[in-house]
Amino acid sequence: MIGQVHIITGAGRGIGLEVARQVARKGGVPIMVARNAEQVEAAAAALRDEGLHAEAFVADVTDVERTAELVAHVRQSYGRIDGLINNAASNHVANLLMSKEVEWHRIFDLNVFAVFRLTKLCLKAMVAAKYGRIVNLSSAAAKVGSPYNSIYSASKAAVDGFTRSLALEVARLGITVNSVSPSYVDTELLRLGMGIRGKMIGQDAETFIASVAEANPQRRLLQPGEVAATIVHLLGAEAAGVTGQSWNVCGGVAMGM
Repeated sequence: MIGQVHIITGAGRGIGLEVARQVARKGGVPIMVARNAEQVEAAAAALRDEGLHAEAFVADVTDVERTAELVAHVRQSYGRIDGLINNAASNHVANLLMSKEVEWHRIFDLNVFAVFRLTKLCLKAMVAAKYGRIVNLSSAAAKVGSPYNSIYSASKAAVDGFTRSLALEVARLGITVNSVSPSYVDTELLRLGMGIRGKMIGQDAETFIASVAEANPQRRLLQPGEVAATIVHLLGAEAAGVTGQSWNVCGGVAMGM
């Protein structure tokens, strides 16, 4: 991975930040993308303080023009794009009767259409180089379902279908395309969503989070670092034969899927 350049979206915190840290520690160059400038610049600075190479790029990946500027900048600055980790995502907690169509459009714009657009732009460089690694963040919720989570679950199922189809298109070009499907990961985003879901059944956030952890076969929440480790493995040369797969990092929530 030494010298390889990997674009990571949603890299200001959580899983994306952990991926950037692990890529940098292996000698790669993480291009850390997030829409919160203060957050992502501080995250990249923290990695540089460790003596690692990291670059922050402020972008909302639902912005078509800014996404094109991101890819153009990386190609001009580094001359290569070795990997793309489509990690940025959002959720909307509601039962179907309460959900509004505008929220379906908002979630799919980030969770699906932004993935399609950025992948298409990066793929041009990968095809030219006859090498590339694409890892999309899916979710166990796409495989086993999750109440009050139909928008998110549907969007992540779309990501899995996109992953498998694209993997077949580029299988002979030295490019792999995979997804990683976590269950509940202990991040700021999860705690926000769990707080909302807890209120819907009359529980405070911590009580509801504890019940979610207890329902996991391993009786715990996953940690961002262990999800990131799976992603980074898929970026490596040793995973060259793995493509079109959805790897579960879920403590046993989704098995054989």
